[in-house]
Amino acid sequence: MKNKFEQGVQFLKAAEFAKALDIFDELILNEPDKAHYYSERGVVHFHMSSKHRSLKDMDKAIDLEPFKSYRYSSRAYIRGHYGMLEDAIQDYKKAIDLDPEDAVAHNNLGLLLEQRGYKKYANVSFKKADELAEIAEKKGRTDIGARGEEIEFKNLQKEIDEAQETQSLRGELKKLFTKEGRASFFQFLKSGFKLKDKED
Repeated sequence: MKNKFEQGVQFLKAAEFAKALDIFDELILNEPDKAHYYSERGVVHFHMSSKHRSLKDMDKAIDLEPFKSYRYSSRAYIRGHYGMLEDAIQDYKKAIDLDPEDAVAHNNLGLLLEQRGYKKYANVSFKKADELAEIAEKKGRTDIGARGEEIEFKNLQKEIDEAQETQSLRGELKKLFTKEGRASFFQFLKSGFKLKDKED
């Protein structure tokens, strides 16, 4: 099933969403207790502008793995995209409770708090995110934003987290000084992360 999963991820990255959906549907049918299958299918539904199905799959992933911070961060991003800011804030807070060292969750929480006008609290989150990012850089960590996820299953969700991070120039300007950062930034600009919102 691992190869099948990776095939689905590749279709997802290639924006071949219908093919990716078929694969994740099949995987879930055969192994309905795998949280990462639901999570990735939720990402597919998100890109297909299916709010209800996307959130339903993220809810299921959390039900199956309620102690993985990454599950809450993933749902938080989607909730934030659809304007469910208070719910998204609560998800990021839960993610941070489970993993206080998740720099991306702190940063994204700051972005949402800033949108809500809570600048003082947003700055606290930004400061914490910067501190954790610096510590991680010194330690050579490369898995920020995907904590709790098995390494072979790191995929587009991590890129989604990074995409939201680029919405804040404060974090992105640091990245632009690296070759990888510039490539990531220009890819984000190219894709635009534009979606047409519609209900099922």
